[in-house]
Amino acid sequence: MKKKQEIFRFLLITLFFLILCGSNYYTEASNPSQVYQSEISTSADSSLLILFNKAVNELRSRNNKGAEGYFKEAERSINESELSDFELLYRFKVNYGATLIRLGKFKDALFYFNSAEAICKKHFGESTGKLAPVYLNMGNIYLYTKDNLKAQKFYEAALFIIENNSSASRWRDRIINNLGLVSKNNRDYTNALKYLLEGHKIKKERNVKDLSLNLCNIGNCYDKLGYDKEADRYFKLSIDESIKFNGEGNSDLASFYLNYAVFHSSRGNNVLSKAYLNKSYDIYLAKFGLKHPDTAHCLKNLGTVYFKEENYQKALEFYQKALVSSTYDFHGGGFDENPNIEQVDGQLTTLEILSDKASTLFKLHKTTNQIKYLKSSLKTYDLCVNVIDQIRIAYQDEESKLTLSANENETFSLAIEVAATLFDLTGNPIYKEIAFKYSERVKAASLRNYLNDVDAKTFGGIPLDLQNLERQLKQDIADYREKIYQERKELQPQQDSISNWRHTLFDLNGEYDQMVKRFETEHPDYYALKYDNSSISIEELQKELKEDEVLIEYALSDSTLYSFALGNGLFEMKKMKLRKGELESSITNIRTSLKTNDFSDNSMKYYLDYISAAHRLYQLMIEPYEEVIENKHLIIIPEGKLAYVPFGVLLKEKGNPETMSYRNLDYLIRHNPISYQNSATIAYKHPEKGFSTSSSKKLLAFAPSYDNVSDTILVTRQVQNKKLYPLPGAKIEVENISKIFKGETYLDEFASETKFKERAEGFDILHLAMHTILDDENPMYSKLVFSQMGDSLNDGLLNTYEIYNMNLKARMVVLSACNSGDGKFLKGEGVMSLARGFFYSGCPSLIMTLWTVEDLSGSKLMSSFYKYLSQSFPKDVALQQAKLDYLESADALKSHPYFWSGYVAIGETQTLFRFSMIHKILMFLGGVLLFGALYFIWQGAVSRKIKKETLN
Repeated sequence: MKKKQEIFRFLLITLFFLILCGSNYYTEASNPSQVYQSEISTSADSSLLILFNKAVNELRSRNNKGAEGYFKEAERSINESELSDFELLYRFKVNYGATLIRLGKFKDALFYFNSAEAICKKHFGESTGKLAPVYLNMGNIYLYTKDNLKAQKFYEAALFIIENNSSASRWRDRIINNLGLVSKNNRDYTNALKYLLEGHKIKKERNVKDLSLNLCNIGNCYDKLGYDKEADRYFKLSIDESIKFNGEGNSDLASFYLNYAVFHSSRGNNVLSKAYLNKSYDIYLAKFGLKHPDTAHCLKNLGTVYFKEENYQKALEFYQKALVSSTYDFHGGGFDENPNIEQVDGQLTTLEILSDKASTLFKLHKTTNQIKYLKSSLKTYDLCVNVIDQIRIAYQDEESKLTLSANENETFSLAIEVAATLFDLTGNPIYKEIAFKYSERVKAASLRNYLNDVDAKTFGGIPLDLQNLERQLKQDIADYREKIYQERKELQPQQDSISNWRHTLFDLNGEYDQMVKRFETEHPDYYALKYDNSSISIEELQKELKEDEVLIEYALSDSTLYSFALGNGLFEMKKMKLRKGELESSITNIRTSLKTNDFSDNSMKYYLDYISAAHRLYQLMIEPYEEVIENKHLIIIPEGKLAYVPFGVLLKEKGNPETMSYRNLDYLIRHNPISYQNSATIAYKHPEKGFSTSSSKKLLAFAPSYDNVSDTILVTRQVQNKKLYPLPGAKIEVENISKIFKGETYLDEFASETKFKERAEGFDILHLAMHTILDDENPMYSKLVFSQMGDSLNDGLLNTYEIYNMNLKARMVVLSACNSGDGKFLKGEGVMSLARGFFYSGCPSLIMTLWTVEDLSGSKLMSSFYKYLSQSFPKDVALQQAKLDYLESADALKSHPYFWSGYVAIGETQTLFRFSMIHKILMFLGGVLLFGALYFIWQGAVSRKIKKETLN
């Protein structure tokens, strides 16, 4: 046994240098012929020695499938011999995992690297240099599956290990190279090029001979940056070097041919592109066979070239062949055949092929008018949507999910277009329902997943102590992210601090991932609830909507606006063709006209732009449904940048262009109370989990003073170039509403972040009248600005990510703050506003502002809003009446929508407080007494009159 272990140790130490740091499409791969200095001897009576000699030979010839077979046999032998040498076990798992990466078996590979990581930490220490290649390879897996954020975390963790272990420094150039590829995937090509050139320099300093892969990646960056000559030069160099050092048939060369082909295709040279793609395909087929991700990727690119040539039939053939290539147990050849969802297994490469196949089928329908292609396209898009959900489930980080939403938004748009076209052609209502389903699936998907997770923890049996532990862990992760983010914004950031914080953050993320896996494994109900991606059905939604409510949801493609109107017994779909740039232009004109507080000589121009754009948007959005929305509550689910527009300012009639008069315009708000939802599924799918009305009127209100806030204070809090002006109206506003609703108010220096965190979880209504600071670069660090004085525990800046992690029980949050509903727009998710954080924290209803609202007019409007709430008006009606009251009393200047239309209601709108039974009885008795008193007064008056007449 001891002799066998010694032989195994020698082989693995040698074999360890054969680690292939990921797919050759992305990362560096060692050259076996450069590693071995002498032949490995064999022994006839050692089965392990024979197996590993064979594995080495297979890896030398790049026969990864053959190597995998020998690794499997070796693993059985290890298990039978109960090998306890952890050095050997570690090296075996890393080498086997790296081989599986080359075979495209990423989930299997991840299992072995996780096992290698556990061995390292338990037996060699938390910071051992042995972790560097483990984290490098794990990063490569996530890079290949396009979870770029997670890939970056593993590369940064590997760098941290290298900084503390000089013995692991040989991995530095590969890590730097792959960090460049993360930036490239994120379309940050300038930063990617910086990393790649640095990695190239390190390799040359180490006298690495084969620089071909690095040269190819540099060429890709120059390509994306538009430097054609440099790109062409680097692509040619990568091909020449690969042939020079590895011969004509190596798999890396196939990757270089493929990248050079894509370059030529993007420049319109399809002949050269096809020539290089065919060379690439021949090598991949010889080395990996048909069933391999790289082979599939090559076939997909051949399909794309034919698609560009408008040879859709040929393109479809290649996409179908690529689909067969990318799935191990799918062999269907007909254009109407697709793998099932289990066969796809959440692979992003397969999703790209499916998406291209679906769009090609749609093109074939347009050119042939054959409905079979359209039906097949819809079937393929349906699979795409399910695969996207699978991938989203695999992503733990919110940022990765948001990126997925943005990248796949077009897939949903085309799916809606195909379903709508089928409805037009067949009249079958099932296609109308499918179009609505896709519209729902693309709306605020990450928010929906998050709220599913909240429900799953509550109703899925997760103990309260574990929920609290998870919440604290998420808070710690968020805190370290902010430390890193803020330090990187400094003029001279402390790199040592950033590196240490990243390492701590990496460990915290690992701990959190393990906790989530534990939840999912030990609590099956939690898993089922969390990953319920179904959208609400038409029938369910119609039952949830009241008789006096109509919901209108919008979806956009490049040239068409789709809208769906639903109500009790109502379901309509409309299509509106758009001129190029028409919708965006109208939205921009409205936003510019409404947000400006410049009422100078340009005001007439703004007025004309506004009435024209507002009326046009009304024609597109509302006019098709004028009959069905009469006297109804409107619930709007916007699409894209429509979320920046308050629908109440849309104009039913255009208005007089000769005379500027905002007060008399025919605003939509005059006809309908209006509210908004993120999606119908979020709003109505689980109504039994909603919030009931209450007779308790508990208000928590804050209105800080900024009189003594200096620029120096803000600079020390990493908020540069922000001047906070006093808001005298905010204090008046809070004082006014506190007279209407009982509760607690905190003014001036007492309106602190600490006090909010202490008190916020115990109130029905949260009212925050204060400044906000938006961070469009990273919306998670947008801030509510509390008092900057007298708070020793917090800095007075409440970040969005902190709101996410709060457990609020409020049934309404009013953000009477500047721009609380404004923010960065993200496709597939909507506006990443500060207000969004309150939905994550569990609040069902928000009143927010879409721009910087004038202080005193906002105070007046909010006081009126609360007056109507106290009279048991629904929130949307209370806000409508408050706006109409304001318009009625405003002068010519203050009637401008800038002053009153920025407030919008989002979420549920039911009456906040209903009178209790005791209140109702008392009111009834009071009414009876009042009636009785009036009756007796009247009777007395009549009696006196009769007596007087009798005496006379």
